[in-house]
Amino acid sequence: MTQLQHPQNTEATGEVSAHAHPEAWKWYHYFTFNVDHKVIGIQYLVTSFLFYLIGGLMAVAMRAELATPDADLLNPDLYNAFLTNHGTIMILM
Repeated sequence: MTQLQHPQNTEATGEVSAHAHPEAWKWYHYFTFNVDHKVIGIQYLVTSFLFYLIGGLMAVAMRAELATPDADLLNPDLYNAFLTNHGTIMILM
């Protein structure tokens, strides 16, 4: 019993296979689980832009902390964490 009982020849019948594009997949599933090189490029660009924004927001927070001597926006430990993460994000991402 090595033959298929119901062959899925879509060219001959003109039908679309049920496994081609399941209805349950949404756009986020498409961009999360796709291995197409064009989709991976879009994922890379979106991720890079998001990390750029996060690093930029950290830079703005550090600048706001240093703007005046009395600024108490970030405590010293959080400032050091922002500085380290900002440097890592902007260099590596």
